[in-house]
Parts: sequence; C-alpha cells; structure tokens
Amino acid sequence: MDILLVHNSYQQRGGEDQVFEAESRMLESHGHRVVRLHVHNDSIARQSLIRTALETIWSPSSYNTVKQLIRRERVSVVHFHNTFPLLSPSVYYAAQQPGVAVVQTLHNYRLLCPAGTFFRGSICEDCVGKLVPLPAVVHACYRGSAAASATVAAMISAHRILRTWVRKVDRFIALSAFARQKFIDAGLPEEKIIVKPNFAPDILPGDGRGGFALFVGRLCEEK
Repeated sequence: MDILLVHNSYQQRGGEDQVFEAESRMLESHGHRVVRLHVHNDSIARQSLIRTALETIWSPSSYNTVKQLIRRERVSVVHFHNTFPLLSPSVYYAAQQPGVAVVQTLHNYRLLCPAGTFFRGSICEDCVGKLVPLPAVVHACYRGSAAASATVAAMISAHRILRTWVRKVDRFIALSAFARQKFIDAGLPEEKIIVKPNFAPDILPGDGRGGFALFVGRLCEEK
C-alpha cells in the first residue's frame, strides 16, 4: 500500500513526533511504501503573525502541497498526525481525491480545546460543546495569549461550522477508550472513531507482580 504520512512538529519535541517516526518505520517494515510530509514550527519565526494566524485557519500553500503530492505519488491513504498550526485543516480538503482514504490520529484534544489538553490549572472542559470556544480566549489558554487563543478558537469554530472533521475525515484514531468517548460526546461520528494506543518498540509488558508502573512521556503538570 502507498501511504502519505503528514505531520506538523511543535518547537518542543514530544510524543507525537515519536509516534510519527515509529509508525513510519513500522509500516515500511511491513512492506508498505511510506511518503512523508513533515513541517516544523521553527519556520513560524520567518513569517508575520498575521500570516501565521490566517494560515492556521486555512493554508493555501499546504492545500496545494498535499494535493500535488497525492497526485504525484499516487497514494491510496493519507494519514494525518498533527496539522496545527502550519498545515491547517485545508489539507483535509486537498486529500479529498478519488480512491484516497483520509485518516486522522487524535493525539490531543485540539479539535475541542484550543489548549489541546483539557487543563487549566485543573481539569477544564468549558469549551466542549460550544460552537465558539470563547472561554479559552477569556482565559488565554493557548500559550498564555488571548490573541493566540482567539486564532485557535477561530480555526476550531470555522471548521465546526463547515463540518470539516465530520465530512472530510474517513477514520479517526483515538489513543484510548476514554479519549474516544470524549470525542463522541463532542459530536464526532462514533462509527468513524477507533482506538489504537501508542506503542513503544522493544518494551515487553510485565505480569503485574513487580509492584510498579512504567510511565513513558513528558513529566509536566497536565500529564
């Protein structure tokens, strides 16, 4: 199978980057041809804040890149990991081509929460179910900035109105049954969401008799 994997890395390396790389290697080890489109947030420093804000909502350049890449490489599956902020939801529209399946892994809660974490000093779901996630703007939930939070809120609102995630994605991958239910409660189609946990190569599960647990991830407050 010919697969296009698409990912936008944040400035701080994290688990999403690890998953993108690990899944790429795993697919190739099973005989699939993997084409990668990988962008990095370091490039934000080279463009204006206005352009970044507008392209967070809709990026014409990302739309064109994905559309041309699919046609040139003749892939049958496009698997998006992270599209925020450089790629934007415009890439889902670019992937709507005959014979192409569109998959999105839900690494965080960005579709429901501008911060992506459901955390604001304590667990917070104030924006869930709201067409416009205004609480996030009021509390400056994204990067401590009301302006930046407004940009993310505008992106979420615009594509909720357009029903982008409902109409343009064929399958969502949630990382746990808990996360799957959160997205269902927020309005994503239940039949489109499957659960596939992240994996770590070369770690063998124990039998539970050791009296300890292994945590793999960043040691940060929200986790």
